[in-house]
Amino acid sequence: AYTCIQMESNYIKGINAEARVVKILLNSGYEILGRRIKTKYGEIDILAFKDNTIIAIEVKQRKTLEIARECLTNRQMHRISKALQLIMYQRSIENSEFTFENYRIDVVLLDRTGNYEYIINAFSFEADTDI
Repeated sequence: AYTCIQMESNYIKGINAEARVVKILLNSGYEILGRRIKTKYGEIDILAFKDNTIIAIEVKQRKTLEIARECLTNRQMHRISKALQLIMYQRSIENSEFTFENYRIDVVLLDRTGNYEYIINAFSFEADTDI
C-alpha cells in the first residue's frame, strides 16, 4: 500500500510542478498549447508557443536543481525530440496553413524550496525521417 501512496504522491508532485511552470510561462508571455501530451514516442509535459516558436517543455522537480539536472537522460531527450517531431508532423497535416519555422525543446528544473532554472533550447535534435 505504501508504494501506491508514494506513486500517487509523486504523480501529484509532478502535476503541481507543471502547474507552477505554466504560471511562470504565462507570466512571461507564453501561450500554452497543451499539457501532458502523449504520443507513441513519449509524453511532452508542456507544449507552448512564443515569438513564432513552438516549444516542448520538460519539467523536472527533485530535491535540488543539481539532482533534477542529472535526471535528464539522453534516451529521454531523444523520446521528447521524437514526440515533438510527431506532433509537428500531425499538426501540419491537419492544417495546411500550419508551418513550423521555429521549434525547440526547453527544460525547467525545480527544487523543493521553490527555486527554478529555465534552460532555453536545452538540447538540439536532428530531424528524424521515420516519424
